[in-house]
Amino acid sequence: MKIVVSFTTSPTRINKCGPMIHSILDQTCKPDLFLLNIPEEFARTGESYNVPKYIRKSLTVNRISTDYGPATKILPTVMYLTNANSADYDPENTRIIYLDDDIAYPKRMIETYKQVIPTNDNNVWTSTGFDFVNMKLHGKRTHKDTATIAEGYGSVCVKLNTFGDDFVEYMTRYTAVDNQICRLSDDVILSNYYHRRNVGITIVNIPGFLSINDIWNEAKILDYGNEADALHLGAGGTSDNNVDRYKRVIAALNKSKERSFKMTFITTETAASSGVTRNTLVYK
Repeated sequence: MKIVVSFTTSPTRINKCGPMIHSILDQTCKPDLFLLNIPEEFARTGESYNVPKYIRKSLTVNRISTDYGPATKILPTVMYLTNANSADYDPENTRIIYLDDDIAYPKRMIETYKQVIPTNDNNVWTSTGFDFVNMKLHGKRTHKDTATIAEGYGSVCVKLNTFGDDFVEYMTRYTAVDNQICRLSDDVILSNYYHRRNVGITIVNIPGFLSINDIWNEAKILDYGNEADALHLGAGGTSDNNVDRYKRVIAALNKSKERSFKMTFITTETAASSGVTRNTLVYK
């Protein structure tokens, strides 16, 4: 199984993400390809990129013409692997680990994914995810549990054959500059695509190897991950925070009749005759 590690960054962060890059170069199991996708121009600010020499020497810089927003961490990678490089990366035997630029990832991350995921398993694996319960985010952290949404910041490992011929068209629509709400919600849009393809999402959480708890407890979230331009804080004033934005994404997916994942709603009813209260789970 070949492993491709993929990410993107912004012009203001490209000089800060050395610790994240080093965390991948220092893995106990090295990736077959370490790919940084960057557009000619960062759409959010109009800035261009100045790629430091040490980055050019450390990984493969994939220059692209279009900025797909946060999904630039994965969409150009799929195109890169299935176009000119398709002979080198068999879709059945290649996994992409896409991640954020502001985390120093555990050094056994790649090793853990390779050891934990069964050979013929087609699921998406991630160290953190969540379900929607009564329109709120319910975190999923238990090893081998399932999740509705895979969260990119904890790293997501997905098989290349998950992406079909419809992927580029689907992502291009939902990452358009005039579709800002969906564009900045790549975790939900990507996970919706996995459900559309009937691909499950599984949690990996093994303390000492790959665990979202370790990432938090060992302060592996780099300082600039909490600066104003972070998506979870509103992307420098261009968006809502994640929770509010996701509600609007769900509304957009419902309107286009393209929501493929299910949400859980808990209703509470009290029987008039007995006074007994009962909770009912409804999946929609």
